[in-house]
Amino acid sequence: MGEADKKKERKRFAVQLSTGIRDVSKVKSALMFATLAQYSGCDTLVYCVQDGADAVVKGVIKEKGMLPPGVPTFEQRLAEALEAGVKFQLCEQVAKNRNLAKEDLIEGAEISGGIQLIIYALEYDGMLFF
Repeated sequence: MGEADKKKERKRFAVQLSTGIRDVSKVKSALMFATLAQYSGCDTLVYCVQDGADAVVKGVIKEKGMLPPGVPTFEQRLAEALEAGVKFQLCEQVAKNRNLAKEDLIEGAEISGGIQLIIYALEYDGMLFF
């Protein structure tokens, strides 16, 4: 691999999100750090397990109009992450347990087998857990 190829190669970063509507502050932190990683030159994805599914199911978490001015809402953090190019995946087993289909998810989110999380942990350049 030449020097130019090394400069073009982006690092890969994953955020595992297992927190949902019961702790929206953690969900927003996960989204913020995913967005920061994406803008820092990493191909970033958020892999949602357990309660983390709440973040990718349309309309489950709603904060718009409920927080003081200047405090970022879940909707703002999600929009920032999507705009930055962060990818979202939902654990296939969680989707089955909750009877969720791709149509129930935010635009661009995918349902992916649990082995993917193991691959990310073994092969990605970095991971955070929320």
